[in-house]
Amino acid sequence: MKLIEERVAGEPVKIWVVERPEDLEAFRDFIRANLRGLAFDTETTGLDIYSVDYKLRLAQFGTRDTAYVIPVELFGAFEVIRALKALRVLIIQNAAFDLQVVQRCLGVPMEELWPKVKDLKIYAHLVDSRGREEGGTGTSLEDITRAYIDSEIADRVKGSMVEIAKSLKTTKAKVWKAVPLDHHGYNLYAGMDPILNVRGMEALEPRVPVVSRPLVSFEHELAEILSYYERGGFLLDEEYTLNLRGELIEREEQALAHVSGYGLENVNSTDQVADAFEALGVRIKGRTPSGKRQVDKHFLEEQLKGTGIEAELARLIIEAKKARKWRTTWVESFLDGMDANGRCHASINPLRARTARMSITGIPAQTLPSGDWMIRRCFIADPGHRIVSVDYQAQELRILAALSGDATMIQAFRDGADLHLMTAQAAWGDWVTALDPQRKYAKVVNFGRVYGGGAKTVSEQTGLSFREAKRVVEAFDLRYPGVKKLSDQLAREARENGYIVTPSGRVMYVDRDRAYAAMNYKIQGTGRDVTARGIVKLHKAGFTPYMRLPIHDETLSSLPAGQAEWGGARIAELMSETMGPVFIGTDAEVGARSWGSLYGAEV
Repeated sequence: MKLIEERVAGEPVKIWVVERPEDLEAFRDFIRANLRGLAFDTETTGLDIYSVDYKLRLAQFGTRDTAYVIPVELFGAFEVIRALKALRVLIIQNAAFDLQVVQRCLGVPMEELWPKVKDLKIYAHLVDSRGREEGGTGTSLEDITRAYIDSEIADRVKGSMVEIAKSLKTTKAKVWKAVPLDHHGYNLYAGMDPILNVRGMEALEPRVPVVSRPLVSFEHELAEILSYYERGGFLLDEEYTLNLRGELIEREEQALAHVSGYGLENVNSTDQVADAFEALGVRIKGRTPSGKRQVDKHFLEEQLKGTGIEAELARLIIEAKKARKWRTTWVESFLDGMDANGRCHASINPLRARTARMSITGIPAQTLPSGDWMIRRCFIADPGHRIVSVDYQAQELRILAALSGDATMIQAFRDGADLHLMTAQAAWGDWVTALDPQRKYAKVVNFGRVYGGGAKTVSEQTGLSFREAKRVVEAFDLRYPGVKKLSDQLAREARENGYIVTPSGRVMYVDRDRAYAAMNYKIQGTGRDVTARGIVKLHKAGFTPYMRLPIHDETLSSLPAGQAEWGGARIAELMSETMGPVFIGTDAEVGARSWGSLYGAEV
């Protein structure tokens, strides 16, 4: 057995690397001596858990000063399984990943292990939800180590895989498969993880604000449920997706063939695009920060408004770029990520933003083209099922009404009144109808106030003059005085304390020079918690095996065709919530078999 000795925060630690089957006896003794709980981590061949050739390479267990590294790829799988079942507590960083690895590679159901988990990532987010780029500590193990344990170890050990990749002449994405199991730096990196997990938990657990402590169990429950969504996957219509890829390739090639007639070989070259337009007599006034001629999306859209050759060139460039982006960003990534059963597995981060809003990669449902059916059509319900979508009715505005206590807004929701029309009539007069453009402008104002936007933002988004935008913003504040009162109160709290607290007890830091954003944070964070509580209720009602994705304030499911209408109505009922005097209702939509059918795709 190999011993690696190191120091963390000035204290000696030992990492034992099992090299032969007979070394496992010492590991068994270690487990027996620590049945109350250990930290656990895995090293694998990458992040694509459900790919055909995916492997678990190492499994690591540890205390604050001792760790064991088990080469599961060679032997020791049985001992790792036995240890996981025997231990009463497992301290894990991002348990949703490691538990899926364990089930996929070792066959231990996640349901058996989740009740034992203390997830370091959850504690870190409750202590400080800001990312490092926002001035916070971050929630990765490297971030936690740097902030709370030992910055030198964070840089030298947790950042070492980049250097190991260079030494092996590979990339960081590929090094996980390429690095030899007995590589000293790899074993050090792996063995240090459980030691740092324990020390991170020691640092973070007492730092969780008292008001936030009820969220610890709630966030663990939510993380568990969403890991089951990930495990289940979403069925890909492979034939359609392959055909779509071919169609997008053809579209791109046709567009590129036409633009070459304008002397343009690369539509992504700023200089070439600018030269092509200037050759047509188009004057380019804008400049990039580096001083180049600006031919961005806005420039191209402006050219489309013309009737000459420049409009046709702009259309071809947009078409070529769009076809390539849709193919490489989405379609090919779906095909590459499909498992042996034809399913794609999303990666859902329940605690991505400082407001705890979720993010999804793998199936990036939150960033797909708005209102488009073509990409969504790639995904289908299970055989004999239909796609069902349930989303909240004006969730953020209803939360705003509940939190602000504004009587006019609350009554409007009770009466089913048109809130956007009410704002428009307050600004321009009772002559405004639902068909007038003023209602559209007022809608921008209504949502803009949620996000902390003032007259300048409204002017930019609607094309209204600043004077007119200011007029409608002032009308909003007069019509709904409780909203302005709440906004002022939260901004004052943010300036004085540097943070605000949501109704659920989540502490959210607010930059003092951006105190105006406090209301937006509170509404977003509260909205996320409403959706999360809905997901928990669905789980308790037995719907989780049918759930596919959470998307902002919407859930997507695959339900048996004969029960889809009933199931959609039941999901909608469970997700709805009463917040004070306001009912946050939901709408259910039952589609055909494809996700795209909810967006106009032919059945």
